[in-house]
Amino acid sequence: MSGTTRHFILGTAGHVDHGKSALIKALTGTDTDRLKEERDRGISIELGFAELPLGDGTVLGVVDVPGHERFVKQMVAGAGGVDLAFLVVAADEGVMPQTVEHLEILASLGVRGGVIVITKLDLVERELAEVAAEEVRDLAAGTFLADKPAVLVSAVTGEGLDELRAAIRTEAEALPARSGEGPFRLPVDRLFTMPGAGVIVTGTCWSGSVAIGDQLVVEPAGAKVRVRDVQAHGRPVPRGGSGQRLALALHGVKKDEMERGYQVVSPGLCGSVRQLDARIDLVAHFKGELKNRQRVHVHHAGREVLGRVVLLDEDLLSHDAGRTSARVQLHLEQPLVPCPGDRLVLRFYSPLVTMAGGRVLAVGPPRRKRYDEKALAELAVLEEGDPAELFRQRLREAGTAGLPAAGHAEHDDDPAVLRVGKRLYDRALTADLAAAVDSLAREAYDQNPLRGGVSKEEARRRVKFDGGRAEWNTLVEALAAVRGWTTAGERIGPAGAAALPVALQAAVDKVETVLKDAGLTGTDTADLGGDSHESLRYLTANGR
Repeated sequence: MSGTTRHFILGTAGHVDHGKSALIKALTGTDTDRLKEERDRGISIELGFAELPLGDGTVLGVVDVPGHERFVKQMVAGAGGVDLAFLVVAADEGVMPQTVEHLEILASLGVRGGVIVITKLDLVERELAEVAAEEVRDLAAGTFLADKPAVLVSAVTGEGLDELRAAIRTEAEALPARSGEGPFRLPVDRLFTMPGAGVIVTGTCWSGSVAIGDQLVVEPAGAKVRVRDVQAHGRPVPRGGSGQRLALALHGVKKDEMERGYQVVSPGLCGSVRQLDARIDLVAHFKGELKNRQRVHVHHAGREVLGRVVLLDEDLLSHDAGRTSARVQLHLEQPLVPCPGDRLVLRFYSPLVTMAGGRVLAVGPPRRKRYDEKALAELAVLEEGDPAELFRQRLREAGTAGLPAAGHAEHDDDPAVLRVGKRLYDRALTADLAAAVDSLAREAYDQNPLRGGVSKEEARRRVKFDGGRAEWNTLVEALAAVRGWTTAGERIGPAGAAALPVALQAAVDKVETVLKDAGLTGTDTADLGGDSHESLRYLTANGR
């Protein structure tokens, strides 16, 4: 990526056959209807992708979504990670049902800007197109598209396209540049195999950056993978990052181990969960009720799962009752891979209509009781969005695996955060872990002082450390410096361990003397005495 290039994602939205794909082709030269069935039927069924350079150092990755109500699942998958949107309405039809639903989905997903586009200007008088534009402005009141420009265009004649490019350029200029720092995260929206390349995944990079050779994890499968190749918009790049459409060739996973909505992430980030806390808000045009423990479709990062909504501070939600927002806990039937702050879309179980949007507050929390004051107070802190507290929550959710320290230097001085090597850990959780190791080391030492304590590997297993062996050894050494443990060899000895009893110390000294005198020539075990096996273990464990 060039240091001066700004990357954002532009998504289309709108009713079926309102000209979204034709508009993108007119702007980019790319036909996003890549399937034969799409071309034969004249409608989009799957997501389509294109690239739109704006000529000012800004490049938009374009995601063209289906407009038919049967393909809203694909639409939600494509809209995740979108920065800007075209709300496309045909001049000869005006606002239609999917116009309304798509706008509500975009708003629920936190899209920050965009342009209203009135298409098919060549089919109607301009006055009728202006009427359609006014109708869309009324619909968009109170949303992110309020007061945004409405541009009248024809993909056939090209009228209005220059004005549209200028309008979206202005919208992009108002966005803060995406940072390439922090953990890498890419929800998968396509996957396939290629001879010689293995499994290929594509998606929008939500955060961080990636290069060939990087070690990543596919969640919720838990598969550890290595990046073999990186492409952005069909071109090889040394590094891809946030705001780009990327294709990654992965080694270490099979195609049948993945599906759309899985995520490729930095190790330790966003593990899979079946339970999360969120704030949800009913969309404006939902006419029904959302009751406690109601079964719903939950859409997140291109993945759809079923779940139940536990209303934590309301009995039900409905516009008629005047209660449209609540803190909730979602109990999921299959895992999702969310992080705090992520957006959700909830759709009615049957019929399939969009009912609410939401924002994740906590990932993998304990089961909460309804109207519990302590739980609601905790969620209120998270909801206020304090960056330090949100990061602490992420750290707690990461558990003993911790998080990569890269990109989080601003948290180094946080008293709740413990930095050890290249990892960050929750300090309170680490203190509990250290206390457990203390107990294991003391118990092992008391049972047999010659063993010198508990083995590092046994301690790792028994405290259920979720990180790797190298991270564990680094953490043990850091904690030993504070706790006073002995860590010579492969064992952890308790702090302040008493000296060996006189008889045991004499046996150890005898074995050590015999071995030193024998040197490289070796000696017969009979010369070492009856306690030689335990003495040898003690000497080995203590690095002597």
